[in-house]
Amino acid sequence: MRSIVINREFGSGGREVGRLVAEQAAVRFYDSRIIQDAAAAKGLSPGLLERFDERIATNPFVAISMFAGADPEASSLPYRLYSAIQDVVVAAAQTAPAVFVGRCADKILADAGIPFRSVFVYSTDLKRKIARAVEVDGVSSKSAESYIATMDRTRSRYQQFFTDTTFGDYREYDLCLNSARLSYADCAQVILATVG
Repeated sequence: MRSIVINREFGSGGREVGRLVAEQAAVRFYDSRIIQDAAAAKGLSPGLLERFDERIATNPFVAISMFAGADPEASSLPYRLYSAIQDVVVAAAQTAPAVFVGRCADKILADAGIPFRSVFVYSTDLKRKIARAVEVDGVSSKSAESYIATMDRTRSRYQQFFTDTTFGDYREYDLCLNSARLSYADCAQVILATVG
């Protein structure tokens, strides 16, 4: 079996799909754990990567490239964080196939020459995405739609900056699945059926 990378729209259930795939294939599952492992491996503060992500996510006027400036420490931060994530993803995939959610793991594995299957999970059911944002992230139903749009923009900016590819562009993935038409379990089964 090869590793699987799942990128996803916010609220599409891509993380849950990944978890199901990992459970059924009996492989390790990396989502926010990538951040924790990367921070530990590089001796970075565990909250540093999360604060960086949050700053990018919550301020539409802050671009990742804005960290470049007079302060060498600040300007190198995005690259140091990405390098830490690269090391964790490559080391994990070299040890054994795994399921990775987000973090440009597809680009990281491609650059390392490690075989993988890339998947994009999206949903055309906005009501279900809103319900998931409310349930999982504790967002108010009133602000959920704008929160979803903000999170997708954040993922797009992150991917564009580090990989120069377009988030959600079907040409970047081996498989695109609509979780509004397929259950999470069905999505997991389709993915597993394509992994050799």
